[in-house]
Amino acid sequence: MENASSEDEGSLRDNSVDLNDGTLVDPHQLELEVTAQLAEPTTSATDPFSTSDEPKTNNTSPVEPFIGMEFESEEAAKLFYMAYASQVGFSVRISKSRRSRNDESIIMRRFVCSKEGFHLKKSGDLDEGKKKRKRATIREGCNAMIEVIQKYYGRWVVSKLVKEHTHIVEPPSRVRFVAPEEYAHADPYLGMEFSSHEAAQTFYYAYASRVGFDVRIRLSRRSTKDESFVMRRFVCTKEGFTPSEENGEDVAAGKKKRSRTPVREGCKAMFEVIRKDFDKWIVSKLVLDHTHELAIVPSKVHYIQSQSEVVVLSKAPGEQLGMLSTGAKPAAYDNNIPIWNERKSTQHFSFSIDDTQKLLGYFKRMNGENNTFSYAYRVDNNNCLTHAFWADVRARGSYYYFGDAVTIDMDFKADLNMLPFVMLTGVNHHFQSVLFGCALLVDQSEESFVWLLENWVTAMGAHHPGSLKTMLDEAISSAVSRVFPETRHRFCLNDMFSKCAKRLANIYSLYPSFEEEFKNAINTTESIEEFEFSWNSLLRNYDLGNNNWIQYLYNIREKWVPAFLKGTFTAEIVPDLKPESLREVLFKKYFNKKTPLPVFITLLDQAMIGWSERESLEDLASSFTKPILNFPSNLLKQVSEVYTRSVYNIFEREFVDSLGYYVEKIEDGLVGKFKVIKDYACASPCTSTARIVTYDFSDKRVRCSCGKFEECGILCRHILRVFLTVDVRTLPELYVLKRWTKDAKSGFVLDEVLRFNNLYRDAVRFAREGSSSDEVFNLAQQHLQLAYAEVMNIKQRYG
Repeated sequence: MENASSEDEGSLRDNSVDLNDGTLVDPHQLELEVTAQLAEPTTSATDPFSTSDEPKTNNTSPVEPFIGMEFESEEAAKLFYMAYASQVGFSVRISKSRRSRNDESIIMRRFVCSKEGFHLKKSGDLDEGKKKRKRATIREGCNAMIEVIQKYYGRWVVSKLVKEHTHIVEPPSRVRFVAPEEYAHADPYLGMEFSSHEAAQTFYYAYASRVGFDVRIRLSRRSTKDESFVMRRFVCTKEGFTPSEENGEDVAAGKKKRSRTPVREGCKAMFEVIRKDFDKWIVSKLVLDHTHELAIVPSKVHYIQSQSEVVVLSKAPGEQLGMLSTGAKPAAYDNNIPIWNERKSTQHFSFSIDDTQKLLGYFKRMNGENNTFSYAYRVDNNNCLTHAFWADVRARGSYYYFGDAVTIDMDFKADLNMLPFVMLTGVNHHFQSVLFGCALLVDQSEESFVWLLENWVTAMGAHHPGSLKTMLDEAISSAVSRVFPETRHRFCLNDMFSKCAKRLANIYSLYPSFEEEFKNAINTTESIEEFEFSWNSLLRNYDLGNNNWIQYLYNIREKWVPAFLKGTFTAEIVPDLKPESLREVLFKKYFNKKTPLPVFITLLDQAMIGWSERESLEDLASSFTKPILNFPSNLLKQVSEVYTRSVYNIFEREFVDSLGYYVEKIEDGLVGKFKVIKDYACASPCTSTARIVTYDFSDKRVRCSCGKFEECGILCRHILRVFLTVDVRTLPELYVLKRWTKDAKSGFVLDEVLRFNNLYRDAVRFAREGSSSDEVFNLAQQHLQLAYAEVMNIKQRYG
């Protein structure tokens, strides 16, 4: 969470971050990053950023900042102050920012000495018997700072400046320039040796800069003899999880606090070196795989500062910084925002109090008009929205009829500029998208998704879905297993292939045939045995036995490989036929973070009204029109009177395709077994596989090895071809799913939902009043048990 206070020009954001949070490290260690796209870097023979490792006397006088000093950009001001700090002898961090209320752009930055402020004491006693080394205090209340603001003409001007420090500052003995290209082909490995821990640190920063992630120091250990370092551990900045702050304990009265988006995601990537024989350092622990997507890193500079030296890490030697020399002016930056920094800035998102009040007003108004409108929400310490869920009567009715297969749509994950909008959707009897509920989740943690799913299923009358499809996401996967332990959870296959294309990009480029073989091993194998054989062949042919991503995919195969999902109803009739989505219609254009929340709600309501109207039109058309029969078939005539127009067209396509198959009876008897295979003359590699169909002549039950009916509720072409062979002229009622018929929405729907919600509200009120005292509790519990026993008796009596 970020500290903030309201001012006339915008919102003041506190970005104060302890870069060595939770670690035992050198108090002078610092790592910051800035873009290194200098317009005209100055170079000279006395350039302090030399590629030489030899110590140099730092005899140049740094350019002194002053009130009114101007810069071309905020980044130029940051680079200047970091360079100034490197020569003077202190480290820098960003303390506060202010954003414009018009477009959320940065209009003020405050940079302070890393020893500004004081550390907060952590509560909680240590476990008995455990020793804890005292951490060096790195914040001493220093007041040194520089503040720059953006003027109306676009330039940035120093508005506040404090040069004096409350602690001793000492310039480093040398400044070393290192280009990551020196390590362009070097990857870390266990046993790798370095001459010093500084050399190991420089190497790992260069590796991280090349691969696409940021690094921080997680842990250090010192010798008990001379306090020198004996171990250093470097981790990805997304390691661990962001701790939740106490409610308002560190916020001054009357100040507003804007929620901060968590930047730690539990990444395990790490690099640990230990000292051996006093003269070399060896990599003792190493984890290379990240649990998040890596970014393409543009040119940028890392400052790694210690008591004795400053290491400047840049993408190329040509990006040397000459602005530390006497008389040099701060250089201007390219106006293009780097991809890496742009993606990180979009992580910080929260709703304002005004947005929160307007959304809650909308909820109350809708509930007042119709008490079947359900909603739930959460706010942070500043009464700003963090969680919101809502579902109207249409959503609840649709779920009653078509809630056997649910998809959680989180398209915003692919574009950080979109609103954190979550949709729970399904497919109706016209193969159109229907909405089961909506949510806004600023925090996409496991607990947030648990909160969403629990409120959603309560609004839906406590009926759990049969199957649930999501993108590959650890947080939501854990939440689904907690809330819906009996629901079949599966990952979107297209999302899995998309992630594989990124994770295995080097394999795809090296082996052009790999992608096709990989997808065939997934899509064309019908049994688990076939999949295992194809998968193992793939590993052998491309030597992928030690690939961590491939191993991870195999470990979760039961949630995404079709062979393991046989028998799971998904309502996906044709793989390449997808119902309408809001993504192309509204998401990209209107559902971004610049869209005001009231406008977003209005557009969403209009879209949902459009969905409802299209469904009503199809209901009308299916009820009063009949499709034209292209073939004189009693079976087609029967289903044309039962199925909706859209589903009939799909069924007719299967019927026509069945005519191109051959049937061979391989087992005779009361239960016959048939082999169905496509005509070899027109067969393709994907359709020439033989399917086995079993048919019970006594009760007319049929089953195909392709499992299409169990998956989507429409008979496959293989079964229809066998029906023609054994002279089945009418479709058994067992194989006509009501959810695909014209009468899919017949019968009561909201009665049970309304009864459940009314009882739920009464039960909550009963529990609140019944727990007020011991006497009231005993009486309430006694009456509740009697009432429950009577309800169960009536239920058993009347069924």
